[in-house]
Amino acid sequence: MTAPRFVIFSSYGNDSCALIQWAHEWRLEGVAVVYSETGWATADWAERVLWMEIWAESLGFATYRTASIGFPDLAREKKGFPTQQFQWCSFRLKIEPGMRWLKEHDPERRAVCLVGVRRAEAKNATDDRASFPGFLAKSGNHGDRCMIAPFATFDEDARNAFLRRAGIEVLPHRSRECRCINSNRADLKLFGEQDIVAIEQLEAEVGKTMYRPHRHMGASGIREVIRWANSLRGKYEPPDEPAPVCDSMWCEQ
Repeated sequence: MTAPRFVIFSSYGNDSCALIQWAHEWRLEGVAVVYSETGWATADWAERVLWMEIWAESLGFATYRTASIGFPDLAREKKGFPTQQFQWCSFRLKIEPGMRWLKEHDPERRAVCLVGVRRAEAKNATDDRASFPGFLAKSGNHGDRCMIAPFATFDEDARNAFLRRAGIEVLPHRSRECRCINSNRADLKLFGEQDIVAIEQLEAEVGKTMYRPHRHMGASGIREVIRWANSLRGKYEPPDEPAPVCDSMWCEQ
């Protein structure tokens, strides 16, 4: 197998699909598009990935998927869920598998890695994306390969122009390759029953809730978090806890 000249690690969301179109318009050759299998994508995302892989291949690009431990087994191993402070999931599910893929397919480290990160996505000045570089001669997350972020200075309109030319509809939400702990209210509203059941079962297995109650007005457990997401802002009220029952009847009345 010929080593790739360019590698795009894609979630097949808006940014990475626009980046694939960018690579096509620049007539790049030897492009590999790599999807990270997290084992925790939303129920409807598999079809999206399949269609986008077919599209990328129609442009002459090769498509691949990485393999990882998968989020459910990782949560079982850690006996809990990642938090905003300790997001160990990204490394184990995306970065580490990506590094293994690069080592196998580009052992001489000649490939240029393309990423779709945009500084405009930063939530605040301390967000790493706020100062994301447009170029790195040696990117640590890519095994010291060259990294280019063509969209670093792009706003949504500039990115969306590539999607329009590709004939791809702009998604009204982020990529859904993972039922993320950072899902906001809008993201949570999109979870279907299959997604809710999967999270509910994993919560029961590890004995902890995936979403922190203090960040969701006290909502504990995925079904209550979904109820919070669908409530009017500030109007959610968690259910009353049942009164304790003393079976022995020795408690003071």
